[in-house]
Amino acid sequence: MKIGLIGYGKMGIEIEQQISQTGHEITAIYSLERQFLSDSSPDCDVFIDFSIPSAVESHIEHAIQLKKPIVIGTTGWYDSLPQIKTTIGDAIGCVYSGNFSPGIHIMKKLVAELSKNLSSIGGYDISMMEKHHRYKKDSPSGTAHLLGSAVIEHFAGKEYITTSPDDVLHSSKALHVSSLRCGDIIGEHEVIADSIIDTISITHSAKNRSGFAQGAILAAEWIQHKKGLYEFSEFFT
Repeated sequence: MKIGLIGYGKMGIEIEQQISQTGHEITAIYSLERQFLSDSSPDCDVFIDFSIPSAVESHIEHAIQLKKPIVIGTTGWYDSLPQIKTTIGDAIGCVYSGNFSPGIHIMKKLVAELSKNLSSIGGYDISMMEKHHRYKKDSPSGTAHLLGSAVIEHFAGKEYITTSPDDVLHSSKALHVSSLRCGDIIGEHEVIADSIIDTISITHSAKNRSGFAQGAILAAEWIQHKKGLYEFSEFFT
């Protein structure tokens, strides 16, 4: 499989290093020096995008023009998701995720099961905390939205994510996500359920970026011969 990397920051470099351990190869790297939108005939089977949120839509449109599948690891663009889903249709395969670490998607399953069971018991409230390095631009993180969707789907009464304590004060329907940006923290996510009798927590801490890179490569293998828009969690169903 020939892979084109869109964005050559920390994740792009990590993917490049991980590729050397597979049977795949990187045949194009796009950055400020070499723009993806300027390449009309890339020698690539699939693209992996870890660039910037404002560029995602144009990158997807260009991938459609090239008739090539694309993996989107960039976060912070999900407000445009309905429009992008329509744009993609069945033109190409596209898989996205707030986090490509397989462990996070296992955690999502655990959070869904926890939420269902606690809803049937009653008496619990639930919230989340996420921590990242100080350079991360979006808040809450894409992973927080990913895990939060499992809570909202399965925990009775929680209907939307908020970062405001005031929202939680005035409505039990708000799922509060607390964000911390500090130093070089790669990524920590904790779902906390609390009652008057006990506290239950599920935590995922990334030790390095290799899990994200391996997951993105796995997603590229998976999406090669599919059409439509997918979230990486669907790989684990």
